[in-house]
Parts: sequence; structure tokens; C-alpha cells
Amino acid sequence: MRALFLMEIIIVVRGFVVSKSGSLRCLVDRPVVAGRSQDCDIPLNDGATSRRHVEISPREDGFFWRDLGSSNGTFLNGVAKAEGWLRPGDELRVGGTILCIELESPLSRPEKSDLTMMGQTLFAPAQAKRQDGPLARERNLLETVHAVMNEIVTNDDPCRLLDRILLTALPAIQAQRGAILLQTEGTLGGCPQCGKVHGLRDGHLMPVAPDNLRISQTVVRRVFEDGESVLYQDTAQDDELSVSASIMALQLRSIVCVPLRAKHGILGILYIDSDRQDRSYGEEDLLLAASVGNSAGIAIENARMHKEMLEKQKTDQEIETAWVIQQGFLVKDWPDDDPRFQVFGEMRPAKTVGGDFFDYVRPSEHQVGVLIGDVSGKGVPAALTMAQLLARFRLLARDGGSPAEVVRELNLDLAARSERGMFCTLCYLLLDLASGAVCCANAGHSPILHLGPSRTEAFGDASGPPIGILPGAVWRDSQRQLATGDTLMMYTDGMLEARRAAPKNVGSPEEYGIERLQAAASLSRGAHPKELAGRVNDAVLEFCSPNAPHDDCTLIAIRYLG
Repeated sequence: MRALFLMEIIIVVRGFVVSKSGSLRCLVDRPVVAGRSQDCDIPLNDGATSRRHVEISPREDGFFWRDLGSSNGTFLNGVAKAEGWLRPGDELRVGGTILCIELESPLSRPEKSDLTMMGQTLFAPAQAKRQDGPLARERNLLETVHAVMNEIVTNDDPCRLLDRILLTALPAIQAQRGAILLQTEGTLGGCPQCGKVHGLRDGHLMPVAPDNLRISQTVVRRVFEDGESVLYQDTAQDDELSVSASIMALQLRSIVCVPLRAKHGILGILYIDSDRQDRSYGEEDLLLAASVGNSAGIAIENARMHKEMLEKQKTDQEIETAWVIQQGFLVKDWPDDDPRFQVFGEMRPAKTVGGDFFDYVRPSEHQVGVLIGDVSGKGVPAALTMAQLLARFRLLARDGGSPAEVVRELNLDLAARSERGMFCTLCYLLLDLASGAVCCANAGHSPILHLGPSRTEAFGDASGPPIGILPGAVWRDSQRQLATGDTLMMYTDGMLEARRAAPKNVGSPEEYGIERLQAAASLSRGAHPKELAGRVNDAVLEFCSPNAPHDDCTLIAIRYLG
């Protein structure tokens, strides 16, 4: 046989080739590489192959092949290997493509033995299918696999994809019935999108509730837990399966079950069985099902990624819309023409748009009103709720009601409109510029910080729940007297809950907290509210560094000058 290896060989490619004819021939007179990259000597349009999958090289003693670190491995005559010598008649399988090794001279091809099955094959040799013409049989099998793969790899809807897998693969096997079960949090169940197990019986799609599915749990467990492909016939000598209660109860004659493999593990299983004596599955059916399982797993994974990408795009668009709504209602131009007070506020948003908001009103010439709040949830719903609240607040504040009365009316309005359990914490402060008297009502929000000449203290604790929860809830006003130069600072819980990562293996992340916030504010006692807000926000960012706060940080300060 040494003389044979000294002759040149040709690789005949059957499967996913970049060629109008659907096949490719390549003379191996130098090292050649097969893979998905267009730069390869043998380019393959096969999603199950790596960019540079396998290399075949002529050497002094023959032809040597090696796997180039591919994701799905290379199979020599059906057996997974990393490298080895090639003989005329050998077949290398890469993904769904077969590389057939032929002599360059017209010598007869040696007789091939049956393909070794991947995984554990359970069948009685006397009952295996008899096939005439092994080359014709393998060609037909490959063409069927190719057709099935083409059907499923182009479908990007996860739910519809499962139906296409069944409708293309099961008729090729002439299966009586089959189903696809998918993994969710370590257990097998139905489709995450529709909640049903996608099934096919006698050519008709039949979605089934997971609890009503009658299949062999013994076979399913073996395939899912061990990752092996199983072929069972009622004449098998496998003790575990022969005495399986589920197989006996269902009176099953034959079972084919293969894992759906993807890049990051097993996504689920393709299960096929029969209770008919004249419908028994064999090795070829298992080989076809295993090939479909590998391609289907990759297709399902790609479909999921495509769906996640679309959902992310939708979320990004929603966030952008919410941001536009939110910014359109927030105060941008703070007044600086009244010598009796100074006021400034800002929101520093997190990565996702939250529900923080603030507002500034002048109910009368001698009054200044400041509102701060946080709507539950994120995105467009929170932004729309915020917009409605601010519109309603401006009408109520203009009428000159006390803070508690304004909060009570806002609560009635939100409770009547809220259909998704939406609620809002808020605090409304009213400052009398003539006397320095402060009146505020707090609905489940953080207390106000009062920065006096020598100390900082909190006041105006919540006197009732957030608005939108209890229609009949009531709140009371809290009173405070300011001296000239005093500052009041209002904020949202994003400031307090900003956290920094804890050292490895040392408990949970540490939050910024009220004590640090008071200390940071005290360092800017007497400063203009804009300067105070900048310094406090910078202190929070420094605490969280190198990360950013996970929630919006909103702060508003008002300084009374008398």
C-alpha cells in the first residue's frame, strides 16, 4: 500500500461548498486547508465549520491531516480524531461537509466498512437495516442531510425554526412521530417563546403541553445528561432500556434520540420514536438525526442571538424615546434674577433611563416650590408617567395648595390611571421668601438635608406611602425655619444606593449611604447650589470608580438669602 500513498490524491467535497455545481474537487499536491474562510483552499459555506477547520498535507510516507482547533471537531470515517494518516477511500467529516479521499489515478476504490456511529449505538445487529450499494446509500444520506440543513439554517425565528426542523428531518427518516425539547435552567421543557413542546406525528405538526408529552424519560435523560446519541430497538440487549418502565408502558418498538449541540453546550434534544412493528429505525436514521442535531443546535443558537439582537435594538430605541420625553420636561434654565434665593438641580443618568424627575414653580411672587421624585420602573412607561405627573403638578401648584394637598391630589390621579402597579416617591417643598419658612410633604421619598451655618441635619421624613398605591392615603406637612445663608438639598435614592465593588471574597458591594452624602454636602456649606451639586456628584462618582452608579443620580438645592 505504500505505493498508493506515493501517488497524488484528490479531495472530493460533498456538502456546503462555495460552488455553483454544489461540489468541489481539489488536488492535494501541497498542504491545503478547508474551512469557512474564503481564503481557504477548500472554502465551505457551512455554519458548523470553523474558519480554518482542517489541514491535509502530502508527506514522504503518505498524506497526513490535522484538526486546526475547530469548535465542532473533525471525524475520520465517523470517529472524532485530532489528526492522522489518510488512505484512499477515507472520509473526513467537518461540520455537515464530507471530504472524500480518492486516488488521482483511476484505480478502483477499496471496499468501505460501515461508518462508526457517534455516541453510543444500541441495536441488535440482526435487526439492522440491510442496504444495497453503500456508496449510493451514503450519497443519498448526505444529500438528505444537505437539504435538511439548508432548510433550517436560514430561519431566524426560534419558534418557527423548531417546526421547520421537524418538517424537514422527520420525513427524511420516515419517522412516525418526534418532538424537540429545549433546555431551560438545566431542565428540558417546551419552547421558551410559545411554552409548548413542538411535535410532529404522521407528518402533522402537533404542539403539546410539556406535562402531556408521553416519551421515554430514560432515553431522554441519557441523551441530555451524557450527551450521547441513542438508537434503540425492541431487540436491544441494553438492560437499562429494555426494562425501562416508560418504554414498556408506551409499547415502543424503536427510538432515535440525539442532542442538539451548539457552541456553548447542549440546547436540547431531538426525540423520535415508533410503536409500530413495521417502522423500526436503524444506523442510517441515527446518523441523519445526529447530523441534523448538530446543525439544528447551531441554527437555534443563531436564531436566539438574532432575536436577542432585535430585542436589544427595540430596547435601545425605547430608551432613546424615553430620554427625549424625560429631558423635554426637566427644568434647564434656573432663575438667577431674584436676590432672595439661589436654586439649581441636575440629573446624571445611568446607562438605562430611569424615572427620576424634578421641577421648579413660582406659585406667587413670594413663594418658590421645588418637587423631586422617582417613578417606579424604567423606559417609556416611566417617562410617560413622569410627564403626566409633572403636567398635573404644575396645575395644582399654581392654585396655591399646601404641599400635603398637592401630594394628595397627585396620588388620586396616579392611582386612578395606574394599570401596571406604577407608583412614585416624591417630595414637594414650598419656601416663603419673605420669612424663610419652609413647608414640605414627603411621599415615601428620602428626607431633605438642611445645611445650616455649623451643622447638617435631615428633616421632612416621609409621612405617607409613595403615591399611586393607596387612593385614600393622606400626608401631613412638615415645617422648618431657614436662616439667611441656609441651604436645602433634595436627592433621589440613586445617590444613596450608588455602590462600589467589594474586594474579591469580601462580602457584598458597599453603598454610598446617607452619612457620606451628608459629609460631602457639608464640605460645600455656603456654596452656590450649582457648585454644591457638582461637588457632591463628583464625590459619588469617585466612590463608585471605576464603575458608574447603577441608577440615576438626581440632586436639587435651594439656598435662602433673605
